[in-house]
Parts: sequence; C-alpha cells; structure tokens
Amino acid sequence: MTKETIPDLKYYGKKWLELKIQRMQNLLKIADPDEALYREIMLSLGYPNNKLNFLELALLTPYSEIKKLGTRKIIEKALLYRAGLTEDKTDIPSSFDFSLRISKTIWKYKGTRPANFPDKRIKGISHLLSETVSIGLVNYFQKKINQQIGNTKPTSILTRREASPKKIMDFKGIGIQRKEEMFFNIIMPFIMSFSNESQLNNFLHFMFENYPPLKDNRLTRDFKTNYPSIKINTVKEYMGALLFQKENKNIKQKH
Repeated sequence: MTKETIPDLKYYGKKWLELKIQRMQNLLKIADPDEALYREIMLSLGYPNNKLNFLELALLTPYSEIKKLGTRKIIEKALLYRAGLTEDKTDIPSSFDFSLRISKTIWKYKGTRPANFPDKRIKGISHLLSETVSIGLVNYFQKKINQQIGNTKPTSILTRREASPKKIMDFKGIGIQRKEEMFFNIIMPFIMSFSNESQLNNFLHFMFENYPPLKDNRLTRDFKTNYPSIKINTVKEYMGALLFQKENKNIKQKH
C-alpha cells in the first residue's frame, strides 16, 4: 500500500462521529428522547452476545415504566423478573404486568465473560436508572456535562484529563472502562444530536478530540498490527481506527 493510502485517523474519526450522530437523530424520530437513550444504553449492555435480547427487554420495560418503579432495588428486581432471570416478585408494584416476560432460555452465556452475564448487567445498570428517575436520562446527562463544563477550562494538556467522562459517568454499578465506552459510543453522540447548546457541544467535541484513547479491542489491535507506525493518541483517532478497520477488514499489510 502506498504512502498516499495510509489512513487519516482524524478523517475517519470525524466520519465515525457523523455516522453516530445520524444514528441518534434517526432514533429521535421514532422515540421520546429518554426512551431512545434508554434503548441505546440497554442495547449496549448486551455486548457481545445478548444485544437484541437487551433491546427486547428495554421495549418490554420502557423507561416510562422504570420511572414509576422508583428505587434501585425494585428497578433491578422488576428487570430481572421481566428478563426471566428471577421468580422473586417481592416489592414489585401490583400494577406491574407480571405476564409480560422474556424466556430465560434466550440469554446466551456461552462465550460470554461472567462480567457480561445479563443478570450482572441488569444489576449494574439499575444504579444509573434509579439516579435518573426524578429528572430523566437526557436531563441527567446534560446536567452532569454542564457541571463538568463549569469546573473545567479546556485549554491545556492537564485539562484534557480533567475533561473526563469519569466525572460525568460517576454512578455506581459499572466499571470505568465500560463507562468510558458507553460515554463516547452513546452519551456523547446522543447529546450532540439532541442539544442545541453551543457551549455544551463545543465541550463534547473538545473531549472527543483530546481525551486519550480507550482500551484496545480486537479491531484496534488489528489496526496497530497492520500500521505499527501510526500512533493512536486520542479517542477521535481511536474511533477512526475502529471505523477504518471495519471498512477494510481484509487489509493485512504492515506499514
């Protein structure tokens, strides 16, 4: 492969973000903002083998119903029951439709790491859901981001670290690596597609362009094998490498 065809990761990172924002805009055409964001979060919990099952769970137990359940323990128990993963109905309101359930046999455990087992993911996400019931998911994250803007002046290398999703995603129940992935893959592009606040959007773009890359996965490792001379320094370049690798799966040359 010639020098001219070596991938421009900033270009592919920009393209990745545009595709993500377009996806979120399409979701907002068919669902209430809180429901759309809730479905995307639930879908992501199913990685790698249970994504459609988690989406079905989100459709059967919409965010509007989650808000009525209120507390974390009841939200967790209701989701587990509807997922077919428990028979315990204790404290779930009588208005809850107990006949509406997913068969526990659809959940895939083979090839799934224990940390990604559906019951563990449901228990983990119940922390976030319970924190948001009073103001809604979208408002919750907009508020968190605006608080972070107030505490950060994105002008230096130091504040690249301070402008961190760790402070925005400070709920319990999910590890920091998965929180970072959830932020950049879902929360950031969703809020960009939803909000008209220029300061908020500028801040999110700053984070995208300056925050250090996420932990390597199979695609980024393949990219680094194919292009060992190209350094991935930011989330934008990291996502660019992901998109490039997806679009060029058969490339195996080293540069």
